[in-house]
Amino acid sequence: MASEILGLGDRFRSALTRAWSDPSDTHLAMRRPSPEVWSAVEYGCHVRDVLLAQRERLFQALVEERPAFVPIYRDQRVVLARYGDEKPEQVAGELTFAATLAAWAFDGLEVSAWSRTCIYNFPEPSERTLLWLAQHTLHEGEHHLIDIGRVMESATPR
Repeated sequence: MASEILGLGDRFRSALTRAWSDPSDTHLAMRRPSPEVWSAVEYGCHVRDVLLAQRERLFQALVEERPAFVPIYRDQRVVLARYGDEKPEQVAGELTFAATLAAWAFDGLEVSAWSRTCIYNFPEPSERTLLWLAQHTLHEGEHHLIDIGRVMESATPR
């Protein structure tokens, strides 16, 4: 699973850059198709931050017994962290770095650690294992790659 998490970096780089023919035409990745739908860059920033948060949660669960994780406030973070002002090329690089860090952390787990538990608070508090945490981390990345594909397609002139 760590190799799949690692691969998210390259997949996001491709997703953030594939839809425009001129690399300087970054506005397509920064355009929201509608006010309530994030732009490709905003989705990329979200996944970058999820990867970093999941890594920290993993370490917390290795040190503490059954920790309850604080939320990352994903919707508020889009505004507070000014995701929409970030540059696609920089986000792509940061995503690669975050995926590398997360993958390295999950790859280093001993077999017995995968069954350690934590309380994951989204969408409601639930007891989860570190195996689930890794699977969910990968799922988040793959899910948002689909979102980016849809957003970029809608932003690309026909």
